[in-house]
Amino acid sequence: MTAAEHDYLSDHGTEAHRVTWQDWRGLFCFRTTWGMIFGFFGTVYMLWLYYAWLPQYLEIQWHFSIAKTGWVAAVPFMCGVVGSLAGGRICDTLVRRGFSPITSCKIVLVCSLFGTVLCTVLAAYTSSSVFAVGCISVSLFLINCTSCAAWAMATVAADRSCTASLGSIQNFGGYLGGALAPTVTGFIVQATGSFRPALLVGALVVFSAGVAHLVFVGEPILPARDRVT
Repeated sequence: MTAAEHDYLSDHGTEAHRVTWQDWRGLFCFRTTWGMIFGFFGTVYMLWLYYAWLPQYLEIQWHFSIAKTGWVAAVPFMCGVVGSLAGGRICDTLVRRGFSPITSCKIVLVCSLFGTVLCTVLAAYTSSSVFAVGCISVSLFLINCTSCAAWAMATVAADRSCTASLGSIQNFGGYLGGALAPTVTGFIVQATGSFRPALLVGALVVFSAGVAHLVFVGEPILPARDRVT
């Protein structure tokens, strides 16, 4: 390391507080933790709905050929890659403009989740395949913005000694949603013969995730040693 790097570490401290069982258990005492769990549940639910079912959606709902499905399905996923990059940049921009790190992540999360709901509902009811693919592309852009902001939230919502624990707790909620989405969607499509109800259920889950972030996230998560008992 350079001398400047040594000075930086000396100024900011290198001694990490060891996470105890009390620290880990105490994370569940905060509304912010539960907002992050439920919020990421909805985020990953919608991601895996598209990851698992987008090609079949294009074939079954719009009667695309397999060859056409391949390149058309690539467009929304490319938008998702751009969304992953954009989400972080927007959070950084909001911080530079004076918002707290938690608030900047929350703004991106809530706006992106509610935007995803709107685009998903439009995709469910449109009679145009081009418009449907456009709406799904915007949905994947926004939901990947959400995912990026959610992981940024895990680094700023708690003391740095609890960052990994909080991230794993959030991820647990997310992959419950990720496990359910392909199964629930498959049952709905099998029962109804249409993807419209499945998309509307996904929109409802994402809307609930947005409300969870809006209502619960915001209270800083203090380490156990700093809590008033």
